Formats: sequence, C-alpha cells, structure tokens
Amino acid sequence: MYSCAGTKTCAGYPSSYGHEFSDAKQFAEWGVDYLKYDFCNFPVSGDAKNAYLTMAMALRSTGRDILFAACNWGMYDPSGWMRSHGAHSYRSTGDIFDGPKSYKDLFISQVENVENNAPGCWNDMDMLIVGMHGNGNVGIGGCSDLQYLQHFAMWAFLGSPLIIGADLRKLDEANKKILFCKGLIDINQDDECRPPFLVDHADTRKYTFAKLLSGNRIAIAFFNLAAEDQWSQNVGICFDDLGIHSESGIRLQLTDAITGEDLGIYEDSYTTKIAPDESKVIIAQLIFPE
Repeated sequence: MYSCAGTKTCAGYPSSYGHEFSDAKQFAEWGVDYLKYDFCNFPVSGDAKNAYLTMAMALRSTGRDILFAACNWGMYDPSGWMRSHGAHSYRSTGDIFDGPKSYKDLFISQVENVENNAPGCWNDMDMLIVGMHGNGNVGIGGCSDLQYLQHFAMWAFLGSPLIIGADLRKLDEANKKILFCKGLIDINQDDECRPPFLVDHADTRKYTFAKLLSGNRIAIAFFNLAAEDQWSQNVGICFDDLGIHSESGIRLQLTDAITGEDLGIYEDSYTTKIAPDESKVIIAQLIFPE
C-alpha cells in the first residue's frame, strides 16, 4: 500500500495527513502487509517527526503486523530519529533513476551513513534499477549489465532493502542472474545483521568496505566508480584494517562472492585490479592458528 504524510500523495490523490488512524484501520482490513509512506504535499507548519510517529502508532493500533516503510527522502536527517519513531525502514535519499550517475551519487551520499543500519529499522537507499534498461518512469537511458551488477552489489553490501523495481516479466537472463546472486544476497541477509564500515576512499573513484559476518567471516568490497572511458584501479586491503594483525597468525581463505571462485589463502594483505564500473566482493573465512 502507498500513502503519504502530506495532505495529498505525490500524484495528487487524497492522503493520510490528519487521517492516520482511520487509514491504518482500513489498510489492516484490506490485509495490507507493507506501507510505503511518502512525503509530498506536507504542510510547512507540520511536524515531520510527529507525523511519522503518528502513523507508526496508527499501524500498531490495528493489531496487524504491517511493515512501515517511511519515505521522507532523507529530509531532517531521518537516520537520527526514524528508528525511535517507529519506522521499519527509512528512505535516506532522493529518488533513484535508471542511469549510472544516479546510483553512484546515491551510494556516495550514504558512505558516511552506513553504520545506521540495524534490525528493526533499515536505511533504504531506494529501489533497485537492475534490469530496467531505460524503461519505466525512472528511465533515463539505462545502465550496462556491469553497472547493474555494481549497483546491486552496493545496495546488498550497504544493507539496503533489496526491492526489485524492474518489470519482472521483462527481465533478461543476465539481470535475473544479478538479482539471484546468492553470495551478495547472503551478505545482505547475514544472521548477525551488522552494518559495513568504510575502510578507504582516499581516491574518490574507489571505495573499500568491510563487513563482519556470522561464522567467523568477513565480507570485503571494492568499488570502482570511474567511468568506462577512464582506467582500471589497483585496489587492496591491509588485514590490519580488519583488526587482524600479523602477530595473530590468522590467515584468510578468500572466495569471490559474485562468481564463487576460490581466490586462495592470504596473510597480511590482498590486492587486485578492478575495471571501471566494476565491483569485487569477497567472503573471507578466518583461519585461526592451531
């Protein structure tokens, strides 16, 4: 179900401002499980925090378990209050469009916000554009399959809800493969639900993240944001930046999360090269000294 915190929805239809409890009751009677709550036509004199809290309480009052997906476009720093005000996810960004600049800009905007994810309330970086190829109301030219894979890897690694935006009837095999990538989905859905942390982005075109996983594993991600007419980047990580010092004797068994390829066992560091628009996501299994 879709509604809005304002007086009208973004399309100009009646909305829920001042009618939160009656609307929530109706949604529950209809069997709604998920409410996206947008922010168009919100009164200048209104209190955004209270408006989202009011709908959260209205949904609770129905007795039905309805996921409350708050969507205020990142206004008023929602990462600081949406969790406490009852949302199950919050939109931290403006709308995504089907083009590489859009998903890259959204990714960069969230680099400093990645640690605000936790069970109960997730940072929603907007829907996935994988497989749209310029179709739909957000189409502005589309992306290459490599760019769609990078976009999916970014959203999966940063812990965003993975909501498919493409028309499922029109998905080609290459993009079905991306959306069904078990290694990336497993990182997004790991049992420990830990957010990633930024390791390095000294060069604005490349980013390195890490994420602690269940089962004594660590996920490592390298993203090259350079345009396709630019150049490949050498990337690497020192295991000290993962809290693993040389004196520990710990080694890492590395597996490519996207392809499943066994990359071998490494000590102290790992380096590789990634092309423009490419991602390298790795699962590292800790090997403790005997």
